Amino acid sequence: MVKSQRGQVALYLVVALVAITVLMLSNVGAFLAVRAKNHAMNAGDAAALAAARRQGELLNEIGRLNILHAEEDMRQLAMKPEFRDWSASIEITMRQRRLCFLGPLDCVRAANAAAKANGARVSGEMSAILRNHVADIRAKYMQNPDLYPEPWDGAWEEYASELASLAAEGIAAGCDNIDFLDVVECFPLTSKSFYAMIEGEAWCKLVVAGLTLLLDMDIHNLPQPTYGGKSAVVNSEVCSLHLEARYLPWTTTAELCALLVRNAPEGGGAEGAPGALADVVAVEDDRPMDDPSRIYFFYDESAWCAWSPQIARANLPLVGTVKPEFDVRGCSSVFRVMEDIPQLLSKSTRRGAWNAAAKPFGTIETSAGRSVVTHEEAKGLVLPSFEAVRLVPLALADEGDLSTADAPWLDHVREHVPRLLADGVDGLSASCRYCSLLNRWNDPGFRSRAAAWIAANAETCLRGKGGSGPSGGTSYAH
Repeated sequence: MVKSQRGQVALYLVVALVAITVLMLSNVGAFLAVRAKNHAMNAGDAAALAAARRQGELLNEIGRLNILHAEEDMRQLAMKPEFRDWSASIEITMRQRRLCFLGPLDCVRAANAAAKANGARVSGEMSAILRNHVADIRAKYMQNPDLYPEPWDGAWEEYASELASLAAEGIAAGCDNIDFLDVVECFPLTSKSFYAMIEGEAWCKLVVAGLTLLLDMDIHNLPQPTYGGKSAVVNSEVCSLHLEARYLPWTTTAELCALLVRNAPEGGGAEGAPGALADVVAVEDDRPMDDPSRIYFFYDESAWCAWSPQIARANLPLVGTVKPEFDVRGCSSVFRVMEDIPQLLSKSTRRGAWNAAAKPFGTIETSAGRSVVTHEEAKGLVLPSFEAVRLVPLALADEGDLSTADAPWLDHVREHVPRLLADGVDGLSASCRYCSLLNRWNDPGFRSRAAAWIAANAETCLRGKGGSGPSGGTSYAH
């Protein structure tokens, strides 16, 4: 009897020790997971803020050059026509082109320096994305100037060389909102949220977005793609400033000078020298409207539009309203940091990602006081007005859901979707998770079940409170 009891006690001790060991490993695993997330979060936030800060500096420099350009124009217009020389104005425009096209690559360098300083490791996948794109630039862009026009002769090679240099340094924070010029835009096949909806059978997304008609379409009948090429290239694909090079709309100097004097840097001139703008009287600008010396840099209205409607559509649980002087979407930086999270029980690791978005903020001085940078008095002219950067929700960032630092997703968008459009389902890859989701969508029975669920539950999808997540929260922050 005693021997039997001793055996039972030993058995209980073994079971207890195993349970304690599992519990300890679970706690350690949870600690390591939280630590890894904190590392990724700190590195991602720092990367986005550093890139956005550089975006603000570039916008300010382009704005200062606009003022310098105006000063030069005023000097020339004050001369007799036979003595005018507009070469300096044209050179200023060229400096702005370089800043707008090549300058944002410094955003990537700044973001990666910040991420590495916060412990982020170089990602081979994200570095390969840039290396592969360098090859595409040289094979596609440079060989097809009609589809991919250069901002100036040799611009694509300079751009490719700088990207190659960034890839060689190693990418620890990948830009997640790159506007690749050669990617075919095909909603919903190139929308990541479409695949998430299929995977989670989150049919409320279709109801809320008013896209239930998609259930009647297999992948062959979905909306046709549109090509994302440009008639003129001004902005970088990476961390785009969303500016336009346009001819100056003013035909007299008085209104323009009044605006620029109010917003010139301290000291008057764009280079820190005393400015001549305040002493300018009204002069008729008799240059042809399409004269190259009249080209200044302006905000692209399609990107620099009111922010508040986008906030309302995102249905974020925000308190209060956006101040009118900051109600503009504009440019932003979205960056992704990858972190390996150890799984002690399975003796493996899994990849975790943290996405963060940030944008520069500023105001201009108008006749009515401080106002939004796109105030009608400025007619969209870029001015040196950006003073702060802030983290923003991904849903409110510029093209924040493109996932261009997510290698498997990018492979799907750049390789599998074009093959699908050309060859049908035979073009789908057997090893691609997104391709398997498209095969699921292509099943009429799957879509019929979705339609039946919506018919019975559509009213429960119309949540007027809280965020856009399934429980009223939001999945659009990080």
